[in-house]
Amino acid sequence: MRLLQPIALAALAAFTGSAAAADCEPRNPDGIAAGDELIAWIQTAVHEFIPIEDSWSEGFDRVFSTELVATFNATMHNFGSLRGLFGAFHPRIVERYAGTFTHGYFSAIGVPHATNRGGNVYLTGWEGGFVGGDVNNVYNATQGSFGVIEEQEDCSLKIVEWRESSNLATTG
Repeated sequence: MRLLQPIALAALAAFTGSAAAADCEPRNPDGIAAGDELIAWIQTAVHEFIPIEDSWSEGFDRVFSTELVATFNATMHNFGSLRGLFGAFHPRIVERYAGTFTHGYFSAIGVPHATNRGGNVYLTGWEGGFVGGDVNNVYNATQGSFGVIEEQEDCSLKIVEWRESSNLATTG
């Protein structure tokens, strides 16, 4: 029986799409509460990786899987190319908005996986600030995102798929 247990766990992981270890904290059995926990996680994660703070790259590296599949508007990305794109956005945003750029949400939905703390997230929101720091020259835009979050072997959560659309102008 002991020999079959690892095989059964591997089969369960393959069936559920989860690579998480068996000793991770269990998913909240209340589906709505589990969805709320997923929303709280993604909102914190987005704030960490959105390229408006000098520390955005550390947040990016922490929350995105290196096996990332992503799109930003009409462009396809992997971990490295999305990181490069965000790296190009950072100085433009800082310069254009003189430190006033911020973001928020209109709606956030978390749909948890049945067997672990990962799941799918859907976000709509806004982003913008005062151009040149001038309070009389505000520019805001809308954005929407979809993400797939997976629980990892070390029990951390990582974004493995990210789809983002924004109508924020990316040129100075």
